[in-house]
Amino acid sequence: MYNVLIVDDEMIFRKGITHLIHESNLEWTVIGEARDGLEALEMIQSQRPHLVITDIRMPRMDGIQLQATLAEQYPAIRCIVLSGHNDFEYARSSIRSGARDYLLKPVNKEELYTALCKVETELTKESESQSVAEHMPSQQVIRQQLLSSLIHGNIAYDEGELFDQASISFPHNGIYCLIVQLDRDSVTEQRYRQNDPELFFLYIQQFVREIIIEPLQGYTFIDHHKVVALINSDRSEATAQQIKSLSGQLIRNIKRISQMTVTIGIGGGVDDLESVPKSYREAETALLYRLISGGDQVLVYESSTTNTMPLSRLQAADRHFLEQLLAQENGQELTKQVQAFIERLCRQINHPEVIQQQICKILLECYEIALDYKVLSEWLNKQDMGMILQQVLLINERQQLAQYCGQLLYSLYDLIQRKEGHVIHAVDQVVRYLEEHYAEPITLNLMAEKVYLNASYLSSLFKHRLGHSFVEVLTEIRIREAIKRLIHSDEKIATIAYDTGFVNIRHFNRVFKTETGTTPKQYRDSRRHYQHPV
Repeated sequence: MYNVLIVDDEMIFRKGITHLIHESNLEWTVIGEARDGLEALEMIQSQRPHLVITDIRMPRMDGIQLQATLAEQYPAIRCIVLSGHNDFEYARSSIRSGARDYLLKPVNKEELYTALCKVETELTKESESQSVAEHMPSQQVIRQQLLSSLIHGNIAYDEGELFDQASISFPHNGIYCLIVQLDRDSVTEQRYRQNDPELFFLYIQQFVREIIIEPLQGYTFIDHHKVVALINSDRSEATAQQIKSLSGQLIRNIKRISQMTVTIGIGGGVDDLESVPKSYREAETALLYRLISGGDQVLVYESSTTNTMPLSRLQAADRHFLEQLLAQENGQELTKQVQAFIERLCRQINHPEVIQQQICKILLECYEIALDYKVLSEWLNKQDMGMILQQVLLINERQQLAQYCGQLLYSLYDLIQRKEGHVIHAVDQVVRYLEEHYAEPITLNLMAEKVYLNASYLSSLFKHRLGHSFVEVLTEIRIREAIKRLIHSDEKIATIAYDTGFVNIRHFNRVFKTETGTTPKQYRDSRRHYQHPV
């Protein structure tokens, strides 16, 4: 059994999550509940859980501070973060701080179980890592683990014995981090799947070792489908230029020999081991600019981040944007529009974190729509929303991001259409409602809510599809019904006015005359005279 600690300042959420875990068939035991980060740390010190599920906003010590403390003091403990829809920035910080998942409140049972299974799988693989390590010399295993822990800041820097044991030393006064990523669009899907994907990274690593590590000095290793190099040399402009030049040579050689391309991100130089995570984060940030300028090139942190756009100048992508896409009658056209939007976003915005923010907001709106249509579990397909957002934050290639988001929105579109049974255009849905409920108080905003559209967008759809405004269509339906009653009944005109949705008789008279050229009484008299001549 694995142990989990629940941390939230609201008792109802703590008890709710505890209950969900207890009623599951998973290998998890709740060992306690804490009201904030400080209380959680006291329990962690004595109980050492495998996992902490924590809220973000809490008094005394919040979830972000708790995660930072865990990463420093208890790096083996996993963390899952809880947050509301308005905590996007906090959630992104949590994900980048190493949170395994990000769950939206109120917590969905299936999402929670999926996240727990994911962590359970990780823990099980760790316990089996000894058998994997038999295929690798022990010193190499230790070196890989130490270097990986070093770039992520999960190591005590005074543990000199471990570095000595792994034969790791950094004698020069400068350390530069470099990350090489395969440009997936340069490799056909068939070629990628026919081989073990790990072979591509081993292949790239060999080039890094020969072209960059040998002329300089340092170490290279594979970390989460990325080839990482830590270069140890004098910290100077000349060294930085040499690393950039060798990186360009590496890109050209790989393309010439293997017919595939890579992109390289280079962080700034640092003076000590404690600052290595900073250089690594800078290299990651440099790689993000592949979204803007494309791959197959060297991206250096300093030059990549000089031209940015203020956040205040951008409009956040909202539900209105999604409504336009999901109103498409052709699902393939929807996919094209999503991909075109992301391509345009990447071209127009020269700040990759803003691009990620826009796309994450779109996907959170998709989450709400999936909830509204009751297709959430089918749409997420055994994942949770945190995993979806994590994937967005990891993608730094424009085409891959466009393809990923296009598939997600098409999947949601398809589920909604299949659930409805057939495609009914939003305007047709509204007209059908108007014909059945014309006597009731009806507004454009009310109709927009019923078809999950923005009111102004629904209004534009009416003009485009029918050539008339929403008010014109509603008035036509009401006048048509009033005419039937004027001709075929002896009801009083005032009664007909109220029963067909008009506020009062004067309003009815004015609108009726505008539409027909006569008053209701004149219309009734003329029609009856025509039908029953003397």
